[in-house]
Amino acid sequence: MLIQRFYKGWIDFLLFLGIKSWGTLDWIATAYRCATRRIQRVIVITGSLGKTTTTRAAMAVMHGVAPRYLHAGQNCFGFVGLNLMRQGPFSPYAIVEVGIGTPGQMAPYASVLRPDTIIMTAIASDHLTRFKDFEQLWNEKAAIVRSLGPHELAILNGDDAEVMKMASQTQARVITFGLSESCDVAARIIECNPNGTRFNLRIQQDSVIVHSRLIGREAVRALVAAATLGWAEGVGIDKIHQRLEWLTPTPGRMQPIPLINGAVAIVDSFKAGIETIYAAINSFAEIKASRRIIVLGSIYQPLAPITQSYADVARYAAGVADRMILIGPSSQYYLSGLKDLNLKTLVEDFPTVAAVAKSLKNELRSGDVVLIKGRGEEKLERIALELSGRKVRCQIPFCELENILCQECPCLGIPARASMEKDLSP
Repeated sequence: MLIQRFYKGWIDFLLFLGIKSWGTLDWIATAYRCATRRIQRVIVITGSLGKTTTTRAAMAVMHGVAPRYLHAGQNCFGFVGLNLMRQGPFSPYAIVEVGIGTPGQMAPYASVLRPDTIIMTAIASDHLTRFKDFEQLWNEKAAIVRSLGPHELAILNGDDAEVMKMASQTQARVITFGLSESCDVAARIIECNPNGTRFNLRIQQDSVIVHSRLIGREAVRALVAAATLGWAEGVGIDKIHQRLEWLTPTPGRMQPIPLINGAVAIVDSFKAGIETIYAAINSFAEIKASRRIIVLGSIYQPLAPITQSYADVARYAAGVADRMILIGPSSQYYLSGLKDLNLKTLVEDFPTVAAVAKSLKNELRSGDVVLIKGRGEEKLERIALELSGRKVRCQIPFCELENILCQECPCLGIPARASMEKDLSP
């Protein structure tokens, strides 16, 4: 218990510094950017979905490696300037992930970073409750695209209509990426399995087959965005191909974890906005498996009416899964959406991650694939860790350390049931 409190206090202190230091770090980072403007190009990855995986893929393509610190979700306030400067002035490229959660954040980031290239991944409803309406959220995201000059570059998701509206908001050259044939750089013939995804990457007249360790169409979209950046910066398609195949899955984002009984868990528990849930289920539906099992936790900021959002997700998941497991206080909302349906899918609800792991332990077999999807605070990845042979003793229902991965947390093997708990009722 004492270790957990100390660890939480340390993380809170770092986050406090990240927020409070923005006023100081902005002018330091601005001075750094002015000093390196002629020798270093800054690439900013932003949007509502897929930022971290796209940033890791972009770093792999441009640098040959994706550093581990990107997993922590530190993409705002003082961390923006820190992540710019920590890449050093001698690298020809500084690749920075930028996230916003409230009005008025994006313009200062654009002013400090002065990006040469923007990659806009997607526009979704994440953090919408903090904005007046969707238009205000869209305008906040678009601010950094508007900041680009005529000699700079906007790499836009050609499959997202809201992102493509930004093409008319900038003087910069626009290149599109995506899964549709109309995009400048595209992925085609996508085949998913529990250990990765195979797809055809097309860049103009050239194409190559990529065997990626990442899973699902959204992961492929992130890889295509990184390939588009590499192509625009003069990286050859052979090197792009090689580096995309090296890239390992982003922890907590459609991350495959082999289980001790031969099954595979696909852990997508870092965030659970409504769009990410549907994207995860869609990718899961394409994976070849003997049996598909979906574990669902709570939705992050579900759109009103809340009961309808849960009902829609429940029905959609039931159409894909052979078995559906619901966990936590949100179970009642999911179940209400299924009560009038004649389902072939087995649906069960459990109170804790330990109960789910115990239920699955003796049932899973080789060929089964389990999708684990929930909010970061619920730490549903503990189910996969338990079933993979890790010792999991922490059983708190909700954890305030939402950006800390359980597999890297020192509290994983410490018994805990009530500390760091908070209410996540929808």
